[in-house]
Amino acid sequence: MALRRGRLLAFDAATWTAALRLDGSPTALVTGVAVSRALPAAELTPGRRVLVETGDHHHPADAVVIAAW
Repeated sequence: MALRRGRLLAFDAATWTAALRLDGSPTALVTGVAVSRALPAAELTPGRRVLVETGDHHHPADAVVIAAW
């Protein structure tokens, strides 16, 4: 289990997933990241900072956005 910070680039309320850029990876775009349903959709606007739980490092699909500020 590891926590990473990043910046939200886009949020899709239909699939409750996000596109983001993780800190330390200025050119790498990560898409299809699950977002915790505990976060209000209104708070998930582009440019917001996010905290991502990466889960199992061998399965990128396990990542989930758990906080936004």
